Amino acid sequence: MGDKQFFRKVAELSGLTVEEAADTTRATLECLAARLSNGENRHLAAHLHEGLRDALPPSERIQCFDLPEMLRRVRERTGLNERDTESGVRGVMTALREDLGDETFDHVMQQLPNDFRTMAMAGTRATV
Repeated sequence: MGDKQFFRKVAELSGLTVEEAADTTRATLECLAARLSNGENRHLAAHLHEGLRDALPPSERIQCFDLPEMLRRVRERTGLNERDTESGVRGVMTALREDLGDETFDHVMQQLPNDFRTMAMAGTRATV
């Protein structure tokens, strides 16, 4: 799936506009990149469409933060309210799970707290 298709899928899942979905996707991927090891970051990037890879910059060290902190970071970057940020991140995580397939998605999720995986499995528009 190309990046524009991915953004449309996130928009459909979250109820955001395609532009908001694109911003939320980039912000979410940047947060994931900061939270993953460089090796896992490269593994994830290898499975993403080229247009999405730029949102996964290498990190000097893993930053340990939980899902509420990730939501705060995405909200700060996108300017969305709490509900739309949560819905958008949930849409990104769900779209990633569907796009990557279970094996690759599970591989990436192994480095993250369980609430990240739960968000991707729960669908859209629910609260954390």
